[in-house]
Amino acid sequence: MSDKAILVQFTHPGGQHTLNAKEQKSGIKEWNYGPHRRKFLKAEGRYAQKDGTLSPRMQLLFWGEWEPTSQATAIEHSEGSGIMPKMVHEPFLYKENGMLITPPGKDSRGRTRQNTDPFVFGECFLYSCCKQRKRIKKSNRTKFTRMGRLTAGSIILFGSTISRKEGGPYFVLDTLFVVDEQKEYTKEKSLNEFIPHDYSEIMGFEHWADDYNFVCYKGATARRPINGMFSFVPCKPCAEGVAGFPRVRLGSGDFNFITDNLNAAPKYSSHDNIKEVWERLCDIVRQQGFELGVDFCYNYRH
Repeated sequence: MSDKAILVQFTHPGGQHTLNAKEQKSGIKEWNYGPHRRKFLKAEGRYAQKDGTLSPRMQLLFWGEWEPTSQATAIEHSEGSGIMPKMVHEPFLYKENGMLITPPGKDSRGRTRQNTDPFVFGECFLYSCCKQRKRIKKSNRTKFTRMGRLTAGSIILFGSTISRKEGGPYFVLDTLFVVDEQKEYTKEKSLNEFIPHDYSEIMGFEHWADDYNFVCYKGATARRPINGMFSFVPCKPCAEGVAGFPRVRLGSGDFNFITDNLNAAPKYSSHDNIKEVWERLCDIVRQQGFELGVDFCYNYRH
């Protein structure tokens, strides 16, 4: 593993979840078994203020990945193209007698229950599998990509490419992840106390088809930064009457390491002063009207 921290531009699917007929009637988006999608989320959290302190806990709005159940409500005044949210999702899990209640590992079509990666809830963000391995040609083996060999202090920009049809191409950011601790694991080798208590179920480790090794990364936090840097999600306080907004826009005009139409493998870049890049990213996020969100939580239903 290289000792040098790097920058990673990481694209994941930017489309929004929709509701089927049953979900429209109940108002609950069930656990996803299909392709990954984004949700416009409403959850309690804090944000890091310019003076270095954290805000009080409050309801915040942000874009992210949450593949378990959520209460979905249409945003009446959300106008414009597909870059605007059509509904707001309030994340929750079912619990009974202190135990999580989750749906089957596979649905009737044989699809595996989706994981949530990166995971931005709790004391620190987690990133555990996506694009960490690639298959070796002419064999059934896989090997780590560079995503499985990141050094502490590296920055991952999780986001999506907006297409020409939607006014792009440009990159939109939903999560900034600063790598801190890490632990290699397989689904059969427990992460033990490295992860929060719900995480194994949310990731669905027991339903994974293979026992390949992956790396679980913890993100640096505002309380425990690395070189002054911490992970965050661009967010806005939730005022009465939810108003939707697009994601933070980044482009090659902001940073020369950003590719506007990146759609495949992660892009890796070096920089002499990563802290300087992080500070510039924070400035851009705030200039676009966002706060640096941390400490998000979800609810339970019985």
